[in-house]
Amino acid sequence: MAIQSTTGNYFRSAAHVGVRQRVARRRPLDLPGGILLWQAVGKVMMWSIPIVLSLNLAFASLNNSYLSKIAVEQQHIIEQQKQLTLLQQDKARLISPVRVKLAAAEKLDLFEPSAKQIRRM
Repeated sequence: MAIQSTTGNYFRSAAHVGVRQRVARRRPLDLPGGILLWQAVGKVMMWSIPIVLSLNLAFASLNNSYLSKIAVEQQHIIEQQKQLTLLQQDKARLISPVRVKLAAAEKLDLFEPSAKQIRRM
């Protein structure tokens, strides 16, 4: 059998015309590599798949617990921020000059001095 390419090179095949290599045909259930190879692969898979699945389950559980802890902490922070804003509003209301005068008058009997009470020295 002669093979000729477009560049003009000429090759002869190593097999003689009419001689075919005999290829062993496989049966439908024959596995490539032999039964021993596939037995070893099966043993590795029987041990590795449960280990991988259990590790995946453990890591997913840890991740879920951490995510729930983070959600609880975020909710706690939001509640603290709300309480802080309420306290700041109360502080602003209580520190107003009018409120201070009223509280000083009620609790300490302090009043603003009149013009007659102040003398310059």
